[in-house]
Amino acid sequence: MDNKGLPIMTVSGIRGKVGETLSEEFVSRLAFIQTRLAGGGKIVTGRDTRPSGPALTRAAARGIFAAGGVPVDIGIAPTPTVCVAVPALGASGGLIITASHNPLPYNGYKMVHRSGRLFRGDECEEVYSAFRAGDYPKNSEFVKYGGEPFESVDVSSVHIDRILSCVDVSLIRSRNIRIAVDSINGAAGAVFPKLLSALSVRWEGVNNKLDGDFVHNPEPRPEHLGDLRRLLSGGGFWGGFAFDPDADRLATMGEAGQEVSEEMTLALALQNILAKKAGNVATNLSSSMVIDDVAAGYGVAVIRTKIGEAHVVEGMRANRCIAGGEGNGGVIYPAVCMARDGLTGLAVILEEMAKTGKKLYELAMDWPIYYIVKEKIPCADTDTAVLIDRLSKAFADEKMDMTDGLKIIRDYGWVHLRASNTEPIIRCYAEARSMEQAKGLADMVLTYRVA
Repeated sequence: MDNKGLPIMTVSGIRGKVGETLSEEFVSRLAFIQTRLAGGGKIVTGRDTRPSGPALTRAAARGIFAAGGVPVDIGIAPTPTVCVAVPALGASGGLIITASHNPLPYNGYKMVHRSGRLFRGDECEEVYSAFRAGDYPKNSEFVKYGGEPFESVDVSSVHIDRILSCVDVSLIRSRNIRIAVDSINGAAGAVFPKLLSALSVRWEGVNNKLDGDFVHNPEPRPEHLGDLRRLLSGGGFWGGFAFDPDADRLATMGEAGQEVSEEMTLALALQNILAKKAGNVATNLSSSMVIDDVAAGYGVAVIRTKIGEAHVVEGMRANRCIAGGEGNGGVIYPAVCMARDGLTGLAVILEEMAKTGKKLYELAMDWPIYYIVKEKIPCADTDTAVLIDRLSKAFADEKMDMTDGLKIIRDYGWVHLRASNTEPIIRCYAEARSMEQAKGLADMVLTYRVA
């Protein structure tokens, strides 16, 4: 890595620009440490479709071999598919070469526990601490190995079977559903066609090659999905669905191309899941108030956690939640796996459409409309902790939650300011009953910051 610095290393895994902060040597070192801490054994590797993925996967295999482990590669695979594969193959752990929604030239590294969940914050920190201490061999030790895995397997069917066991397959098949799909030429394309075939759901799509050509911003938000909108405008669909590159997030779009906030993915999934079995749910502090509306309809509680999938999973485990997720399109349904899973989200929303006979925009309009503003602020020269402290004092009379950054809560909405886990930015999210109110809340803290 020399003097080029390190990638971002947080509870959400590792993200860095390939050739700048992320290198093959770095990946070998991390894989070595992770394998050694896992006690050797099988380590499952998977990746999204980024061009740098094959080389970084081979680098990970070299690190696994050097630590006495056995790399088992499942190739291009969604993050949740890797999470399902680890316990299914009796592995000691797993890793995914992906930067999730980050654009090129970013890539990254996520670590999977032997149970099939992603690493908790303390588990990530154990690996990071060993890395910072230089607790790994010289690069000459890694290059002894060619980087080819011990074996290559396809476990997508295991993931699909798990999903199918949680929905009414016959009902979905009977509805003659037709949808549009955009997987941004990412890993979802390796699995979703098989899933939809099993459900007898017809589909047409845009950007569904496995070549890693991210033709639009890979974050699946409405403003980035023009290709999908144009396809839907042709008519005859029940709705549109868009994945991020590693398919742990899913966004929806109305049947005629109407905008639907990514915040609705979790709400629509929970609507289906809670109708089968009521139970508490968990989500993070920045997820929409519509989650509270859905939960209230079933008389269950919403557990709010720090941002980051691992925090939500821990909140779910601690409170025995039936399901959970994040407002960015991440659905966590433990009956399938304890990780955000866009493919599970797709299946349960399809089941809800089949059950109600409603197309996607109709389903979304059953719930109150909230307006959300999502801003990103570069923070290279900003001490986020100092900024949060200043704001907490400036707004001391407000109702606040400082579990993760600063969230100011009013009766009509909220604004949340915090450092990102995945990019060198500060995120400012605000939500309210009108766009004017949401913008006002965001401007309230952003204007103070500028001042």
